[in-house]
Amino acid sequence: MNYVISDVHGCYELFLRILDKIRFSDGDTLYLLGDAADRGPDGISLLLDVMHRKNVVPFLGNHEDMFRRVIRNHENRLSLDERPDARRTFINWTERNGGEVTWRAYLALPEDKQKSIREYLMGLRHFLDLTVNRRRFLLVHAGVGEYARDKRPEDCDLMDLIWTRMDYSKVYYEDRYLVTGHTPTALIDPDCSGKIFRRNNHIVVDCGAVYLGTLGCLCLDTMEEIYVN
Repeated sequence: MNYVISDVHGCYELFLRILDKIRFSDGDTLYLLGDAADRGPDGISLLLDVMHRKNVVPFLGNHEDMFRRVIRNHENRLSLDERPDARRTFINWTERNGGEVTWRAYLALPEDKQKSIREYLMGLRHFLDLTVNRRRFLLVHAGVGEYARDKRPEDCDLMDLIWTRMDYSKVYYEDRYLVTGHTPTALIDPDCSGKIFRRNNHIVVDCGAVYLGTLGCLCLDTMEEIYVN
């Protein structure tokens, strides 16, 4: 089976519980649409777990992008006092976007594990177009930028793919489902609070795990929704 999860945000216990609930095995594939860490307490534990699972396909989210930018500045020994750009990047991630817990846990790791995480973050996928049981899906963390019918992800810049807020009232693609995370479904439609949003060929799987305590998962083969809380 093929499954999609997004925006776990350090809720590692919920992640393990949903894998148990779907009976995730070596014959399955899980597409993890970004924002695995930050805000919640166990993002580094989650990253160390999934990076060794060959059947988990990880995507770049805005939180992974902020994390790797801070890592690059740290490796280049950019002083936060002397470089305002490096300071802004660090504060934006750690103080405004919940990255402090992730950064502390990262710095506490031995160098070999830090290196593994750095390499993992640099190799994350941006999007994927795939077909499962004759249904076509475009998987991406946030979306494809401003509305334009049939806009290709190849035509988007990185900020479109990992930061944009979609117009869920519009059908972007007639021939496929646009599957995203990034925006908690409660912010799209209060009636979808803690549930997967499905409308106008949009499927949004960010159920607000770190805010509402519910992690959602979609099986692409059957379109079944699975939840743990």
